[in-house]
Amino acid sequence: MSDYFLADDLSGALDAAAAFHHAGRRVRVVLSPVDWTSRDPDEVIGVTTETRNAPAEVASATVLNAIAHGRAQGARLIYKKIDSTLRGPVAAELGAVAAAMPDARILFAPANPAVGRTVRAGRLLVRGVPVAETEFARDPLSPVTQSELRAHVGDLNGERVVIPDTATEADLAASVARMDAHGPNWVPVGSGALARAVADRSAHSAVPRPAVTALVAAGPILLVCGSAHPLNRTQAEELQRQRGVPVCELRIEDIAGTVHAAVDTLRSSGSLSLVVGATRTDSAVALRAIAAVAAQVISRAKVPRLFVTGGESAFAICRALEISALDLLAEIEPGVCLAQAVARDRGRLLAVKPGGFGGTDTWVRVWDKLRAA
Repeated sequence: MSDYFLADDLSGALDAAAAFHHAGRRVRVVLSPVDWTSRDPDEVIGVTTETRNAPAEVASATVLNAIAHGRAQGARLIYKKIDSTLRGPVAAELGAVAAAMPDARILFAPANPAVGRTVRAGRLLVRGVPVAETEFARDPLSPVTQSELRAHVGDLNGERVVIPDTATEADLAASVARMDAHGPNWVPVGSGALARAVADRSAHSAVPRPAVTALVAAGPILLVCGSAHPLNRTQAEELQRQRGVPVCELRIEDIAGTVHAAVDTLRSSGSLSLVVGATRTDSAVALRAIAAVAAQVISRAKVPRLFVTGGESAFAICRALEISALDLLAEIEPGVCLAQAVARDRGRLLAVKPGGFGGTDTWVRVWDKLRAA
């Protein structure tokens, strides 16, 4: 029986994929259940449902459909990724997993101790502060209003859903071990840190597969900032300072002009950072503009190496490029993954980073990795 996991966005799916990759597994992330065609029982399949910002009823139906598809494939759900700050329709997705697998116990563990997200007395804390009292309560798309994890469980039997206090990575590993000790019929639902605990406990029994060979032609490198997080502009400016990679403003009001300027710069310099302007606009409008500009620039400048910040932007660009799946190649640094695109044009590499991740030098390290590939 093959294994699969679900994630609510593409960057989260790649973060989880890295955990299983480190455990010696080959991992393919598909952009929709209908793109799931692998029959290799030793390959882990990750499915992004793109439900982070979906209404609760849509998220529930999407997760139920994905699990039904996995069952039809004869596969086993081994992990469900959610945001470590509880953004998104967490209760709806947790309820969908419980409804689709009525006999399974659930380990609900959103903690990610490495970035200060812990659980104490059943409450999610961010650096010691209840999450509903932090900036995540003001998230423009998915504000977090409940710190108590039981508030996300709904009517599910309390004994069926296990919520462990978690202060360290060792606590996550111990929680996984305790669930295993009570039998195999259980599902972990939680953060990327939980994915690592789940993957590590089965690493000894995994069948290592030959690494995916990167197939990429020579050509320019495009870096696209699809996240509004201010850290990304700092990272792009640091790349310009250290490696001379020019920064081009993505002007939503002038897509044609942006494409023309970006293509000219790529042809002359070989690399370009494309950054959305600081002026606020509707997020859906911005997302469509980012995908349209990136797809046109990639086509005209024949770009084989691409880096995108922001999971939604990466997903939209993949769809625009008719990419159906990503084969994980490496984790460049925590949260930043490099993959081989699966498409009619297979000769393209894609690196993806969640918006707020990394340090000042992250874009430099990603550019160096893409240039050497």
